[in-house]
Amino acid sequence: MEIINIDPHVTAFIRPDEGANVGLIHTPNGMILIDTTSSPGDIKALFDAVGAQAGEVRMVVNTHSHSDHTWGNQLFTCPILAHRLCQERMQFNLKSEWSPEELQSYISDLEKTDPKKAEVFREVVKGLQVKLPDQVFEERFKGDLGGLNYEIIHLGGHTPDSSIVWLPENRVLFASDLIFQGRYPYIFDADIPAWIDALSKLLEFDAEVIIPGHGVRCGEAEIVTLQKYLQHTWDLTEEHIRLGHSAEQTAVDPAFPFFAAGKYERLHQANIRYMFQKIIG
Repeated sequence: MEIINIDPHVTAFIRPDEGANVGLIHTPNGMILIDTTSSPGDIKALFDAVGAQAGEVRMVVNTHSHSDHTWGNQLFTCPILAHRLCQERMQFNLKSEWSPEELQSYISDLEKTDPKKAEVFREVVKGLQVKLPDQVFEERFKGDLGGLNYEIIHLGGHTPDSSIVWLPENRVLFASDLIFQGRYPYIFDADIPAWIDALSKLLEFDAEVIIPGHGVRCGEAEIVTLQKYLQHTWDLTEEHIRLGHSAEQTAVDPAFPFFAAGKYERLHQANIRYMFQKIIG
């Protein structure tokens, strides 16, 4: 992990090997936290690393519903803000894949293939109480805390509920999982054309600092690189479908662009197959 003090008001926890990145905004009236990692213990360790206390946080922002951005929510008593769809998707997950029965089933299956990973996950969910956002917005939320202005903007793409956090006076953009830097993107809840469009909108901010959801601090070049990868993969998949090829024939075409060698490269063909199924409906 790398802790970056972007300016006197903004700290970024960069965690390319541990999970999702986290943002902490400091104001005279308390802090704003951007995402809460995958467990209360995980987010507490980040706070300990900078000598902060959970009680100092006045607002938590969940950028989307994925567990690596929301499962640390229970550590905080302040309002938790997210897009309406984030709240709805988390409510649904609690009745399905996040239910105690489903989590136990997942651990049991994992123990057969990767006992060490199963033990780590068992510790993650031990005592877990998924806390939902209690404040929601639709397209854009503008806030002010201690004289610091911030905006939360819904763009969709990576997930239907995906939002970003923009600090207009600091010129800092927390792009969440709309940007994966240095590793293959996770696309299995995504609307690919909407994601490509959202990346174009990120370029309009002319941000001086961009913090991706996964990977290290980046710039506009990484936005363009991801956009080209998604667009090229989508277009080439459409061409294979037009020619009547199967998903397996399509996935092995060496003409498909590679995104990041070695880092989640197992997603190369999986992403192609996902796009294939999305296109054929």
